[in-house]
Amino acid sequence: MGALPTFLDFEASSLRSASYPIEVAWSQPDGSIESHLISPAGIGRWTDWSVEAEKLHGLSRAEVSAHGRSPAWVCRRLNEQLAGQIVYSDNPDYDGAWLAELFSVYYGGGPAFAIGHIDTLLVSLLCPEGVEREQGVKRLEALKRVARGEGAGQHRAGQDVEYLVRLYKLVVESRRDERGSGSA
Repeated sequence: MGALPTFLDFEASSLRSASYPIEVAWSQPDGSIESHLISPAGIGRWTDWSVEAEKLHGLSRAEVSAHGRSPAWVCRRLNEQLAGQIVYSDNPDYDGAWLAELFSVYYGGGPAFAIGHIDTLLVSLLCPEGVEREQGVKRLEALKRVARGEGAGQHRAGQDVEYLVRLYKLVVESRRDERGSGSA
């Protein structure tokens, strides 16, 4: 299949405006996943915490504080790994906000990469010349249901990135199958 695009996901303390990132994961070109907890320790404004969000991701504030990496370390690692790329998210508004919040407490600059919407990438793959965009969107929604059905577990950044990798592979496979059946 070759090198895969990079997919990114964050988990956060809540969905409120005062939320902050507590976990980040991204995929490597081979589809493997790198994931890190992000410690709020020492960041005075990172106090927001949602019990409802904790039930979804299964991470306690104490666990994130004790086992998370510093925001500075995570920012450096993200830039080392992702510099110059467009990374894809299924919710770039939220993930972009948490990325901005993460880098706002790190005084070493901003992200050296951009976030794009995975749907834009996948619909472009599903809509070669002559295929209507609406048809590609419908096919993508069907493939999302398949990809979601193949995954299980808690709502964690690494598992969410695994879902995005599965979805991308399904789209590529679908295109390959379509070309194979069209030439028979």
